[in-house]
Amino acid sequence: MKSRRWVVQDVLPLLVLLATASAPALAEKPPLPLKANAVIHFDLERLRESALYSAVEESVSPFARSNEQLQMFLEATDLSAATAKTKGFTIYSFSDPQHPKDFAGVLTSAFGEETRARLEQAYAPVARNVGGRIIMPVIQTPDTEIVMSFLGPERLTFGTARAVELVVSERDSQSMVAAYQRTATRRPIWGIINARDVVDSLMAGLDTDGGDNPLAILRDHPALRSLTAIGFSIELGKDVFFELRAFTDSPEDARLLADLIKGALALGQLGISQTKDADAVDFFRGVIAESERDSVYVSFTLTERQIERLKDGEALLQDLIP
Repeated sequence: MKSRRWVVQDVLPLLVLLATASAPALAEKPPLPLKANAVIHFDLERLRESALYSAVEESVSPFARSNEQLQMFLEATDLSAATAKTKGFTIYSFSDPQHPKDFAGVLTSAFGEETRARLEQAYAPVARNVGGRIIMPVIQTPDTEIVMSFLGPERLTFGTARAVELVVSERDSQSMVAAYQRTATRRPIWGIINARDVVDSLMAGLDTDGGDNPLAILRDHPALRSLTAIGFSIELGKDVFFELRAFTDSPEDARLLADLIKGALALGQLGISQTKDADAVDFFRGVIAESERDSVYVSFTLTERQIERLKDGEALLQDLIP
């Protein structure tokens, strides 16, 4: 059987396949490991109620059900019945340039102690202990190893071995924990980003581009260098509400960053006004950006009409980017 690496885009089909929950997602804080550059959570029960999610499901569900690695995982673990009751799903990405394919996910589902004990016993001959957790290898190929480990009777983490071991054993990032505490995690989608990693990657890209990149002016901007973490959340309905909070080293840095964002929005609104596109103009006018203590708060709404245009193609995006 031909094998290939699991990559982040494989997780969306898994998300769709497992989204048949009948109970609300648990609010327990997930691990926020120091080396993670992003943690994104999906409340599957609430997402299933969204028309947007239904549209995504129609397009990717057939792929999910035919995905070779996904089916191997479900068959190897015999978790199909438990994952049919999945309540929440958290995905992790990591910034190690030597292992760009690493990822991990945490499923919140009605596994139960019986399922946990059965699997840990079945995998005992090949399992290993990391940070007090039992790591069970599920799929092994010449170029990767997929493992799983229970974080509790209702939480199972799986993914590449290095990533899962970081999730179960590494201490939390304090900046990401602080961002988590001030992010609206009751919404159906939320995420925490390690902004230091994002900024470092951005700056490295600007260095390799030389002076050709128009963003090169930002290379040494103190506001960007002061970013520690970013928390965001998304509320789904007929309209989509997006909220973001960027955390900085100090209130002064937050004010500088807010001024930078407001300036970019003003330039965008000036450019878009020439198109006479009412949807695009309304979008820019509706964006809120303001500093609050050591953070910058940004929010905007995509209206039902704007969402429909996004479904139709790239027309709205082309209008929103002068």
